[in-house]
Amino acid sequence: MKTGSKGIELIKEFEGCRLAAYKCPAGVWTIGYGHTGSDVFSGLSITHEREEELLKKDLEKYEGYVEKYVPFPLNQNQFDALVSFTYNCGAGNLQQLVNGRDAATVAEKMLLYNKANGKTLAGLVRRREAERALFLQSDGETEKVPAPANVDRPIVKRGDRDVVRELQEKLIEKGYSCGAAGADGIFGSGTENAVKAFQRRNGLSVDGIVGKNTWRKLLG
Repeated sequence: MKTGSKGIELIKEFEGCRLAAYKCPAGVWTIGYGHTGSDVFSGLSITHEREEELLKKDLEKYEGYVEKYVPFPLNQNQFDALVSFTYNCGAGNLQQLVNGRDAATVAEKMLLYNKANGKTLAGLVRRREAERALFLQSDGETEKVPAPANVDRPIVKRGDRDVVRELQEKLIEKGYSCGAAGADGIFGSGTENAVKAFQRRNGLSVDGIVGKNTWRKLLG
């Protein structure tokens, strides 16, 4: 089984992309999309092409761990969520998470893996919540919110300006950062990432486009 687009997007969102080696919160030298290992050291820099190569190689490794250790059948979303979890937490924590447990228990216990060096990190809390939401989402399921209610807002996407400030204020109110500029009325990459994170956590289609169902969840 291979990681699907939802899993890859989730990993890229939370790992971020760095072309120069840096130390992660756990003190480990890291580069690209969260790549670690003996080949990463202070002063190392890579190209965008190399970062994609490293991601593909790392995914194959973590996919293997998920297939080896998970004791119950997985649908695509469950597989993607556990690959992301393992990408971040490692094979040992995956084994601990799934050993002797069913899918429902794994979804519940996944949220506990939110610490680095004994400290709870907000980024890990958000990542575990996003992975759990994906894990619990049925294959083929997109926006779960019914469409009836009247939401008098236009569809908004990157590059638009109409009602963008209201959108940003609602996202910030719910705990999603729209970037350093905050609610500046410009739908840039920071706002798009915030929209995608909101959509993922609420079981919506993760496309960064604010349609009726995303507005409904934001305004609800």
